[in-house]
Amino acid sequence: MNLRLRLIIEWLVIAVLSSLAVMLALQWRGTSAFDYLFYDQLSGLSRPKADPDILLVTIDDPSLQSIGVWPWPRNTHAELLNKLQAAKPKAIVLDILFSEPSTEADDGALATAMQQGAPVYIPMHFVSPGSDGQDYDVVKPIPVIAKAAAGIGQVNVEFDNDGVVRRAVLCFPDGEKGLKWPHLIELVARVDGKPSLAYRSGDRCGNSVLIPYAPRGSFTEISYADLLNGEVPADLIANRVVIIGATAVGSGDSYPVPLADGGLLSGAEIMANMHSAIKRNDFVKPLPFAATLLLSLFPVWILLIAFLRLSPRWALIVSLSAVAVVLLTSGLLLGAQIWFPPGAAILGLLLVYPLWGWRRLQAMSDFMDTELGALEKEGEIIPVSAPTQLAADMVGRQSATLAGAIDHMRDLRRMVADTLEHLPDPMFVTDLDDTVTLTNQQLDDRIEKDITGQTLAAALDDFVQPAYRRAVDSYLAKRAERGEAEEDEFVRFISNSARTFVLRAAKILSDTNELRGYIHYLADITDLAQAETDREEALQLLSHDMRAPQSAIIAMLPDLQDKNARIRIESHARRTMQLAQDFVQIARMGETEFSGVDLLLAELARDAADSLWPLAKERNISIEVVDHEGDAFVFAEADSLSRALTNLVDNAIKYSPDNGKITINVARIEGGMLELSVQDQGKGIDADLLPQLFTRFASGREGTSRVKSLGLGLAFVRAVAERHHGMVTAENSASGGARFILTLPESVEETLSADA
Repeated sequence: MNLRLRLIIEWLVIAVLSSLAVMLALQWRGTSAFDYLFYDQLSGLSRPKADPDILLVTIDDPSLQSIGVWPWPRNTHAELLNKLQAAKPKAIVLDILFSEPSTEADDGALATAMQQGAPVYIPMHFVSPGSDGQDYDVVKPIPVIAKAAAGIGQVNVEFDNDGVVRRAVLCFPDGEKGLKWPHLIELVARVDGKPSLAYRSGDRCGNSVLIPYAPRGSFTEISYADLLNGEVPADLIANRVVIIGATAVGSGDSYPVPLADGGLLSGAEIMANMHSAIKRNDFVKPLPFAATLLLSLFPVWILLIAFLRLSPRWALIVSLSAVAVVLLTSGLLLGAQIWFPPGAAILGLLLVYPLWGWRRLQAMSDFMDTELGALEKEGEIIPVSAPTQLAADMVGRQSATLAGAIDHMRDLRRMVADTLEHLPDPMFVTDLDDTVTLTNQQLDDRIEKDITGQTLAAALDDFVQPAYRRAVDSYLAKRAERGEAEEDEFVRFISNSARTFVLRAAKILSDTNELRGYIHYLADITDLAQAETDREEALQLLSHDMRAPQSAIIAMLPDLQDKNARIRIESHARRTMQLAQDFVQIARMGETEFSGVDLLLAELARDAADSLWPLAKERNISIEVVDHEGDAFVFAEADSLSRALTNLVDNAIKYSPDNGKITINVARIEGGMLELSVQDQGKGIDADLLPQLFTRFASGREGTSRVKSLGLGLAFVRAVAERHHGMVTAENSASGGARFILTLPESVEETLSADA
């Protein structure tokens, strides 16, 4: 597995594990201790002011000492309510349970007092576990008192995991009975008969809200006994919401709250804070679980994505910055009365960074071990040097080994640079952007400048003549498309210094066969180009300048009186012209590209025989073409193959006796080949001439049956046969005479289709 793939897999595993950790931490409140601590500290920075329209009447220790042991008679509460009603308060909250009847007179007196003026609200409570297998039973006040109350509400206290009261439920759903029980303070706030804005903004009944606590003791507070004894002026009570509740030690109605002093707060003061929050509409609303999960996962995934791009240093900086951003975001949302617990997100961030650092370090360590081991086994030209000093820890040892490998790579790079520098031909290297990255001294000397860093186009402008620029650009444009078999292709051009070069480009591939750039070789063939020019001039001399005098000689022959001399001179002149023509055709045959068509081989043989019929008729020689196949096609160049067949037939006529017969046979042989044989009835071929029969100017011993020199006719036949991927041979027939055999590939249907 390569390093990149392994790191991606490790990254995905860490991403999944960290996401699961965040989800579980939120589900199981694994980071609640940190979240509560952070919330308490932030909420303590700016606490709301106490509502001056709230008055607490506390059943405190002095009241117990003055009135007596709890519970007090209900006529005592009735007397207190009468004095309160006389002062005209806005509303009265009597946080005392009346679930059991007292004397009829006392219950009646209390009910009468509750109906004298301001509305009086009383609580109900729940008994858990309930009867008949229910989770709880709802216990309401006795009917006479419940009927007199302006409203009956629940006063449940919700504890967090650490036992602190930070939140309240404005509506408690009774799922078993399909009822909803508003909080007692929520009922007090419904002065116009409608739910409060805080209640209406809840998504559903049962959602909790966080209470913004005012500093302890901020609300106006009087003792129950002082009010009962008439020691409180009416102005202190008028138009206020009066909350009556117990604060005495041991009363059981005090709870831990998130205040810095760490003390308990009475239920009455908690309700006073709730009433103030309802009026201000500044309850802190916790984010829903789905939103909290997304907001917790977002910084974790942002950090994970950053890991794929950042260096370890920046990864650490971004990780710490992400923690700060999460805390800042939580604080800003809290200022907007929205609570986002940051603990799970911070847990994810603190979990991701060390996990990624560990796995990346392990992956890099394994990769270095594998690659360094493979490098050592590859057997480089320069051996890998072993580190002389090794550290005690694994990473230190690997770092030392890596340093040795880097030195080894530098040595190899220097060796490659020296090798390229001392190449006999110019060369340069370009990257994938066609920027010249390396040159050798030979190129610098030819161009007379250093083109390193230039674009390939700019370098060619300085080097290639404009007339050849299109051909060079076309060749270079196809570099990436060429396969290994085509990399020997080249382009020829003339430089601005009038020298001729051949340019060949080769791909530079990585160890994984990925293209990294190109190396360009320049071969200076100026001397070879000059030799080609000289050769072409020599061919022109043979084909034109030497033939012209011979043509002039032939034109003058009719004026020569001696017939025998005229015939001999004409024969030698024509032979000289034929030699020149054959030489030029043989020389140029290898320079031109093969361009063939499908031809019927027997028809070519007949055409050759017909063209030489006058010459054969002079000596009464017959020529017979025997076609054994009738459909034997060859893929051939008509002109050159026809001339080769003409040479064979002409040669047979030349060495046949008068009144002789020449037979041309066309037949198929094994291997998809066609065989054309030309047989005469002459004296045959000398044995010493057979091995060199198809070489230029082949000659035999004196006194033999054949002439001493054969010129270029049969050499031309061999050149044509090889150009057509065939061959030509000669032998002496057992019945007398010579037999020349031309073997050529048969043109099959696939070839015909491809050409079509």
